[in-house]
Amino acid sequence: MNRARFLTIVLACASVVALSACGGEEPSPVTLPSPSATASATTGAPSESPSAAAADPAADKKLCASAKKIADDSRSAVVKAATSGADPTPALKQAYTDMAKGMAATAATGAAGSEVTAALTAFGTEAGKVATAADMTTAADSPAFQQAGTKANAACRKVGVDLNF
Repeated sequence: MNRARFLTIVLACASVVALSACGGEEPSPVTLPSPSATASATTGAPSESPSAAAADPAADKKLCASAKKIADDSRSAVVKAATSGADPTPALKQAYTDMAKGMAATAATGAAGSEVTAALTAFGTEAGKVATAADMTTAADSPAFQQAGTKANAACRKVGVDLNF
């Protein structure tokens, strides 16, 4: 891999990180239901929807913390490969593969109706597509990958974790 190609990959990764850190709206503050609403919801309403029951902020926060660790590990592997002077393509491919597998494993432990679980699953799927793409730079710049990262960031920000995908 020539230096220009390497520089393109490094700049693409850096731009994704920079753009995800400064994009989007600020999340709205989470408001807890009033005690009367909670009491009326628990007094004889067994028909609660699965998605409402599945949204557990503590569990979602754990999922996001795991996803952040996976992302940080992948990012450090890419930086290490980029600064080694060798061809970073195998390390990039491995980082995206590990990220896809890690996100899938993490999301598998989440609740089915959780926004975080859905966002991490989508991001893991897109990371897998990048890992298997013939041109990883183009795949990493794809709107689908960017959107999946944005959604994962937004979902995790709601529970207090900044992924910075």
